[in-house]
Amino acid sequence: MAEKTSQTDAEPIPPQDRKGRAEDIVQILRKRIADHELPPGARLQEVELANQFNISRSAVREILGTLEQRGLITRVPNRGAVVAKLEFKEIYEIFDVRVALEGLCVREATRRAPPEVWLPHIERFGDDMERAIEKGDIARYSDALEDLRKETIDWADNSHAAHFLDLVLDKTHLIKLRVTLLPGRAAAGRKMHLEMLHFMRSGDAANAELTKKRIIRSARDWLERYRSFIL
Repeated sequence: MAEKTSQTDAEPIPPQDRKGRAEDIVQILRKRIADHELPPGARLQEVELANQFNISRSAVREILGTLEQRGLITRVPNRGAVVAKLEFKEIYEIFDVRVALEGLCVREATRRAPPEVWLPHIERFGDDMERAIEKGDIARYSDALEDLRKETIDWADNSHAAHFLDLVLDKTHLIKLRVTLLPGRAAAGRKMHLEMLHFMRSGDAANAELTKKRIIRSARDWLERYRSFIL
């Protein structure tokens, strides 16, 4: 009977596949951290990760280095890699960054995209969404927000804005979900996003940007009001 293959005996990943494999694992760990499957303070142990993903410990260290660069983990002496804790000051700073960058993306996407691009989103945020929110289907609203954000960033065609938003949105993923779940927040957010989308549909970039900024500032205000229930 053949012996069980150990991590050290695992078949090596071809060099051309290593980068893609590492990027896939980074995405998996990013999602786990964003969803708090790996909560703040959780340890990421090299041996466990190497065994879990069937990769070498040197590959794990490179992946952890990427997560550290993104500010998602910290290296603690005698403890190794630990999921970073997000302080209130940093959360508010991220909201301020989002106001600037997402406002810019909405403005540029409005200028660049054909008006018909926004019609499916207008329909998606319409009466059916209102009824879904009333029934408590917040996941449907949250999915619609993420799809709209992704399309807006794509049409804005600003690689630097996209890069920095990618860095900060991981950190506030769970916070955004918790704010959305607050009483009345999803209903108010749906109306504001629908208003913004009508501005985008009509090509009014200035008012679309102002509305997006108002949406994010409003979310920040809700967070401040209910912070003891969120964190």
